[in-house]
Amino acid sequence: MKALRIVIVVALLIPAVAKSQEMAIPSNFWQIGFGLGELPTGGSFKPSITLGYHFNDKIYVGMIYQFKDDISRNSESINARSADLDGLATSTESVAQRFLFQVRYKPIKKGPYLSGGFVFNGKDTETMSFDARERRIGEETYEGSVVIKQTRPAGWGLALGLGYQYDFNNGFSGGFEWTPAWGQYPSPSYAFGGSSDLSNSSRKQIQNKMDDEFTQSVTNMYKVFHIGLAYRFQ
Repeated sequence: MKALRIVIVVALLIPAVAKSQEMAIPSNFWQIGFGLGELPTGGSFKPSITLGYHFNDKIYVGMIYQFKDDISRNSESINARSADLDGLATSTESVAQRFLFQVRYKPIKKGPYLSGGFVFNGKDTETMSFDARERRIGEETYEGSVVIKQTRPAGWGLALGLGYQYDFNNGFSGGFEWTPAWGQYPSPSYAFGGSSDLSNSSRKQIQNKMDDEFTQSVTNMYKVFHIGLAYRFQ
């Protein structure tokens, strides 16, 4: 929700600050840019690059590539909360590269655009460490620490989303987009560790809870989120 609020604020501020600077994009222009694939919160800083071609003021064809990085999510981790265990110490995630080949269609001047295409996400792995304490999981009680490693496999899908780009007279643009492969959730795998030595039934109970929550979060779909700047040239 924090990320969504930031995106809404950016969407409102860009036109307000630069209303007099907007121009219609002419035909046959290249565009190159850079930005972030994740908002810089919770230790995240995922750089991305963009490249594309404007056939006219409505049609754009291009790509977004996001580099892999490591994120310290800690208490903000949705997946860690879904385990329903007390005593979260750390939650870190190795986030793989993202790629989107897209076609944008902008039906209305100064309005948002539709983004459709092919999205690929590499393998993501999140490691959640819970401190040593007494815990009751199902019908069993444990004393010790718990470590859960959840791995989302690499995959691809057909994606459809929305974006907004504000174009300035000097050739620069600013904007953002969210283009997910709707409903295409991968099936994560799990590895357990720690000193609690959980039984198979306790592991299965945790895994079932996490799987249920996994498909309730749109951030777990194969997708590309991008916010950044670009420059147009012939």
